[in-house]
Amino acid sequence: MVKARAKVVLGLTATLIAVVVVAYLALTYPRVLVSFTPSFTVGADVKREEFEVPFLHEYVKVEVHVQSGNAIWTARISSGDTVIWSHNAQQSGQTTYTSEWIKLASGRYNFTFATAGLGSLTAEVKLTSKGGFW
Repeated sequence: MVKARAKVVLGLTATLIAVVVVAYLALTYPRVLVSFTPSFTVGADVKREEFEVPFLHEYVKVEVHVQSGNAIWTARISSGDTVIWSHNAQQSGQTTYTSEWIKLASGRYNFTFATAGLGSLTAEVKLTSKGGFW
């Protein structure tokens, strides 16, 4: 009787550990926070998006895939008036920029993508977050 009860307790404990591990992996799995396709014409233009870094996520990566155009562009993550991350580039033709993983606490942030110059620009912009395990 004691051995049977020990086996049940051991089985329940193993199941509970497995459920907790799977839940943690599911909660920290990378997910897209912001995705948009800006298309700017000649001159200066700005696109702003607000996003939230989910609970248990602590890293964000910015990807900018320029499809066409020739312009200077800036991407920026800010919280209020504080700029947390920024990148500038002068673009000519197709290319892809991918940032390193940027450490951010859970919370709300603003993402700004802007262009300036005599050329136009068409791009795909994506922000992805991930948790500690991944």
